[in-house]
Amino acid sequence: MYKIYSGNTGSGKTSKLKTEYQQLAAELGSEKILLFLNSARSVSQFREELDLKLMGNLNIYTYFGFVNQQLNKNWPAVERKYSGSNQLIEPTFMNIETSHFLMSNYVAKYRKNRSYFRSIKARPVQIAVQLIDNLNLAAFNMLDFKELKQRLLGWTQQDEERREYAEQSIEIMKTFRDFSLNYRLFDYSAAVSLFNRYLLADQDYLFNLNQKYNYLLVDDLEKMVPAGQELIKSLTGAGINGIFTFNESGGFNRFFGGNPAAAKKRFFNSEAEILEINENYTAAAASSELAQEIKAVVQERKSNLVQSPLLLEEIDSELRGEMLIKVGKKIISLLKKGVKADQIAVISPKIDKVLSFSLQQILEKNGYQLSNFNRSKRLIDIPFARALLILYLFHCERTNIVGVSSLQQALSLLLELDPLRSYILAEEIAASGMKLIDLDDSGLRDKINFQAAEKYDYLKDWLQDKKEEELEIEVFFQLVFSEVLAPLDPSQEDIFACRQMIESVARFHQAVENFHQEKDDLSERYINMIYEGTLAAETLFKGQEKEAGVILASPYKFLFSPELAGVDYLFLLDISSSDWMQSIAKELVNPYIYTEQWQQKNEWDDRLDQKIRLNQLSDFLISLIYKVKKGIYIADSFLNSSGKEQEGPLYRWFDVRGE
Repeated sequence: MYKIYSGNTGSGKTSKLKTEYQQLAAELGSEKILLFLNSARSVSQFREELDLKLMGNLNIYTYFGFVNQQLNKNWPAVERKYSGSNQLIEPTFMNIETSHFLMSNYVAKYRKNRSYFRSIKARPVQIAVQLIDNLNLAAFNMLDFKELKQRLLGWTQQDEERREYAEQSIEIMKTFRDFSLNYRLFDYSAAVSLFNRYLLADQDYLFNLNQKYNYLLVDDLEKMVPAGQELIKSLTGAGINGIFTFNESGGFNRFFGGNPAAAKKRFFNSEAEILEINENYTAAAASSELAQEIKAVVQERKSNLVQSPLLLEEIDSELRGEMLIKVGKKIISLLKKGVKADQIAVISPKIDKVLSFSLQQILEKNGYQLSNFNRSKRLIDIPFARALLILYLFHCERTNIVGVSSLQQALSLLLELDPLRSYILAEEIAASGMKLIDLDDSGLRDKINFQAAEKYDYLKDWLQDKKEEELEIEVFFQLVFSEVLAPLDPSQEDIFACRQMIESVARFHQAVENFHQEKDDLSERYINMIYEGTLAAETLFKGQEKEAGVILASPYKFLFSPELAGVDYLFLLDISSSDWMQSIAKELVNPYIYTEQWQQKNEWDDRLDQKIRLNQLSDFLISLIYKVKKGIYIADSFLNSSGKEQEGPLYRWFDVRGE
């Protein structure tokens, strides 16, 4: 038996779940409760906000975190079932950047040797991401590799070029998967497949979980991948009591494997106690009516226009730059009237540099900040992590990729220098071929001040000493952090970034040493990818701390950030952009073909593609509306930043002026 709190975005479902958790933990002990949340950031936030007098073990996980933990814990039994022997080959769980890196190496190899994907302009790492998405989506939907192959080929529908690329993708994915299983080096897809096959199907395993836990709590059931839904169903079927939440308008993560329709089919039945929640704590009274209108107009393609008192004003210009200036001025006027900066959100389907730079300039000129939640936060952008990487590049004499600006910022931190003196020193080092110079020979000792010169000499000697020790990368990183960076009073973000990078490199080294003798070559390319920011954005960070600034985000980023509860005012930008209706399908991956719905009809055409786009748009807009308390501004331009006419349909569906 289980109960489901069902409601729209902002109805208080998560708060009710948290209250239930705290009451149960106080009565039974937290160790008797298993809780699934949808992101690592949500897990961290939930743990931080708990208020319990006595606290046992906290069994709070993402689904993937739970799968990895259970495979590690039960590996001897899984190994016996998998290989039929008692040999213990310790498994290694790849993080995202490691799996992307290894797959990109396979792609690059096949491209070079066999001319694969010859008409696809994407880089190997971008193709690798799509291939890993295929493996993940198949595993998330409990499909084996044979079924993956059939569905991917079926999607090509007599298109010879697409079929050729599908066959090439299958060959590379098969090579990657065989290697992964052979070396017990598991990415997400392999881990989920092994868990489903060897643990979830084991009645003794389920019995043991039933003995360990009395309650299973799940937030955002609609975002749970079908494999996770099956685990939840198995646990409640084994006698564990369930308490879940379900967002009726939360289907916006379909590309990442979520399947709200499958969740409803599995859980909304006679076994469930459905508790409908009609309140809303983050939205205006008119939100429900506006949400229904949007659903009718966008999803059901009715011809009438959307009207609502929540739609305050339409900001139009022929040129996008002019529109952004008008939006900036409107935001400034709200701020000067006393609206808090973090109660204003600017949402656009694509956060490009023109948009972020324009708003940032306008806000900073008036003394306000912009909090860009779509900023691609590379490791190299975190001061202490940047210093860690740059010291390593000097240590191994690979400074050819180090820029003067990055070096200058690292020197400012390491030597506690002002920007001018650190720039002078960085310029001299660059002029010497990016080699650390002698301060006396260059005449810089007096220019940068005595204290900074002493620190520089110490750092130069320290690097020379470590070079003679021939340290592994992760050992070098640990020594840099403990002996050089830690005394400089790093922030929590700095500590976390350095720890993540140390763990990432350690995992990578652990992975490659199992199968590749030329570790130095692979390590160099891996470090280059981190330095260039190829992999870092969302793979290394649990989430972004909320800053006290005007929020800038894409719809998905805004809705999927647990720290963003709601705002007073919302600006919907670029509403005539076709980016509001992006397809979930890419060149080499289509999430829909792995769903139950595909199995029923086994078809893909423009009509179905448009239907899914409209459903996605409807879910985005409705969820956004339930995050707004006071009003929405619509902003648009006839031409985009490239001077091209915008022809997306969304602008035709809003009637702000009541005309």
